[in-house]
Amino acid sequence: MEELKKEFTEITRLNYVRYVLGWDEQVNLPKGSFEARAEQNALMSRIAHERLVSDKIGYLIKEAEKLTGLDLTDSATLREAKRDHEQEVKLPTELVEEISKTASISHIKWVEARQKNDFSIFEPLLDKTIELQIQVAEKLATHPDPYSTLIDLYEPGATYDWIASIFKKSKQKLNTIIKKLDDSSDKPDFSILTQKWDKDKQWNFSVEVVKGLNFDFNKGRQDKSVHPFTTSLSSSDTRITTRIDENFLSTCIFGSIHECGHALYEMGLVKEIHDSVLASGCSMGVHESQSRMWENMVGRSLEFWKYWFPKLKETFPNNLKNKSVEDFYRSANTVQPSLIRVEADEVTYGMHIILRFELEKDIIEGNVQVKELPELWNEKMENLLGIRPPTNSDGVLQDIHWSGGSFGYFPSYFLGNLYGAQFYNTALKHHPTLHKEYEKGNFSNLLAFLRENIHQYGKIYRARELIKRVTGEDLNPDYFMAYLEKKFYPIYRI
Repeated sequence: MEELKKEFTEITRLNYVRYVLGWDEQVNLPKGSFEARAEQNALMSRIAHERLVSDKIGYLIKEAEKLTGLDLTDSATLREAKRDHEQEVKLPTELVEEISKTASISHIKWVEARQKNDFSIFEPLLDKTIELQIQVAEKLATHPDPYSTLIDLYEPGATYDWIASIFKKSKQKLNTIIKKLDDSSDKPDFSILTQKWDKDKQWNFSVEVVKGLNFDFNKGRQDKSVHPFTTSLSSSDTRITTRIDENFLSTCIFGSIHECGHALYEMGLVKEIHDSVLASGCSMGVHESQSRMWENMVGRSLEFWKYWFPKLKETFPNNLKNKSVEDFYRSANTVQPSLIRVEADEVTYGMHIILRFELEKDIIEGNVQVKELPELWNEKMENLLGIRPPTNSDGVLQDIHWSGGSFGYFPSYFLGNLYGAQFYNTALKHHPTLHKEYEKGNFSNLLAFLRENIHQYGKIYRARELIKRVTGEDLNPDYFMAYLEKKFYPIYRI
């Protein structure tokens, strides 16, 4: 068991080296260097893959399975080591290398295509990426349908049918809430957020906010990238990025809070599992529960802004002249159909995920061709949200995920809303005064609750086991819907 843990610690560290290359690629890499970086990424992927599929790892897993009386951490280590090994064994080294190389080139082409609003630049790389992911699904075959196999990579144990049933129920309820809010005659003033906001001041304010939320700048940093992300480069080095829109304050501020939520999870692992196979979130849905919770349930609360609004007004006196904290709070919680997922409000956000979820299934099952995606995307946006993207940059090209081959990832975002509301409901039962604490800039008790019940365990518990352990029941969408009604009906004077 000790030998197995040692092997996986070294594999984890090899992957951290690979993540350094990926972080640098999105933050610092000169445009002319992407082909060389693609080769470096491919090499690191091959080395990590070959180490993981080695006969030695297979032997150690078999020997460890003979042991009895393993404690909780060792049992989880064996479970995750076996899962990783068995998955990688099914994937040829050449395929792993090709996926990594393609992802590096695809990312650069996606950035260019997005900047130029030209889908044709990205189309051939996306076509190849999809072909590679279909091969992965066929070789892994952990579920009868290929899309469930890919979902399982991000949300272990989840299937298309399970998620589809949750989304179907949620979609009906969301439509009801959206209609009620839309019928209101007293809507927030969204224009407060869409003025011109100095970029440097936005950046400085976002840094102060994440510091206030207990992001540890001794073990992490924030940078800028085309698409915000969080990555851990070791168990004591977590990086976040944000992007800044001069004409929309929310992009930077709430984007930074969102990524900070991810980082706090990674920074909260118990030392015993540092650099181990357990040293990450138990699922992307649970990971998203943390980022969505901090961004929305905390960061868009009235109490949060009772503390931060005076500081924001001091930073942007002209933008917020004659505006109250209530005006800003309502503006930050405006519910209206929007083009960009990461900037969508809490209520309509689920529709963005349902769109991607439905499209991905058709893509992986070969029911649509890549060249059809821009138009299909626009049609679904019109059906689900009543708006049509004017450009592909605002539509099919807006997300980074497909450039990296992350098919099956998107459902975890909406699952994150559901997990988050249920976790947060339990946190409030334990600490009923949390919101009063936010007014004083104190976010430590919420973080302590999350550290004690979720963060420290990493992958020791699976998602569905964790939520039952923390909340006493299985995932229940009703908590999120109740949260939306309780919060947004007063905002819209309903």
